[in-house]
Amino acid sequence: MNNFLSILVRLLFFGPVLFTVSACSPVSPPVAYHSLVDLGPAHERSGPPSPLVILVGPVSTPDILKQSQISTGSTDDQYLLNDQHRWAGEVSHQFSRAMAELLSDKLGTEDVIIFPMWEDLEPTYQITFDILALDGILGEDANLMVRWSLIDPKGKAVRVTRRSSFRQKTADGSYDAWVSAQRSNVRRLSEEITAAIKAAQ
Repeated sequence: MNNFLSILVRLLFFGPVLFTVSACSPVSPPVAYHSLVDLGPAHERSGPPSPLVILVGPVSTPDILKQSQISTGSTDDQYLLNDQHRWAGEVSHQFSRAMAELLSDKLGTEDVIIFPMWEDLEPTYQITFDILALDGILGEDANLMVRWSLIDPKGKAVRVTRRSSFRQKTADGSYDAWVSAQRSNVRRLSEEITAAIKAAQ
């Protein structure tokens, strides 16, 4: 009986304190996941499909882009990682998927494969990428710098090797605006690669 009274007294005394502490505990904000892939409305294609077979990748990235957190640059040339804003997948795969969708649309072919290739297809061209920078400052701009090569797998010849750099102003200081600006940079890179493929033909 004494033990019961002792437990009851403790609950009456400490109960309100425990409730107050739990009620004041900070709640972690939700995590937002972002993607470089912009799945907009599909464009209707006129004429027969292109016979081109494009292999996208491999894509290499610096170590900072292997983090799930989105990294942006600050004014003192340091990276800022944000735990509440993350990529929806590995940046190398996000970039590959975005480039594959864009090139498929611009070249009029459904035969765009992401490295490594499993399908029983012989690529007309392979494009390799080395992402040198994917950064920028929130509320200012988004920067993309890529070294890429256009390769003819049949002749084992490198047709084009180029270092491309793009900068896009952001609409506001949000991560959504920064990611949208990076999508614009990837789109402009796809246009440059499309022009190189058409010239190679």
